[in-house]
Amino acid sequence: MSITVQVKGLKELERAIQKKVKDVERGAKKAIRKSLNAGAKEAKQIMKPQIPVLGHSTNFRQKGTVKNNLRHTTKISRKELSGQTIIRIRRPKGKRMARVGENTKDRTDPFYWFMLDRGTKKMQGQHFMEKGADMAKDRALRTVAKTFEEEMKTVLK
Repeated sequence: MSITVQVKGLKELERAIQKKVKDVERGAKKAIRKSLNAGAKEAKQIMKPQIPVLGHSTNFRQKGTVKNNLRHTTKISRKELSGQTIIRIRRPKGKRMARVGENTKDRTDPFYWFMLDRGTKKMQGQHFMEKGADMAKDRALRTVAKTFEEEMKTVLK
């Protein structure tokens, strides 16, 4: 004796599952971006006090130029669920840094930051980027993990 059973709706179920997978991936990418940005902000707070500041502004340099240009960029991978954040000294969007030796009248251009950090033959480097990154690493990673978990909980609801 044989019994045949016909199940209807498998195609619809498969489409619904695929849609849910895409929604979770999209939400995960947003969560990755948000958590990486939160970690970068945390790291920048810790790194900023390590950056040297001029005693007072001059005709050529404004006090706090390097410190005010500490920025981060976050890139999310298109193919997989991953991303990276880079923290560095950069100008605001659209403005380029002058080359060393180029005559610049912009007092807020931090083009000389790497000389402060790494040094020159006449000046020893202060290595503030490396010191700040070492100090901020653990707390920033904890912030990234905590933020990612919170965001994914909202995505999975």
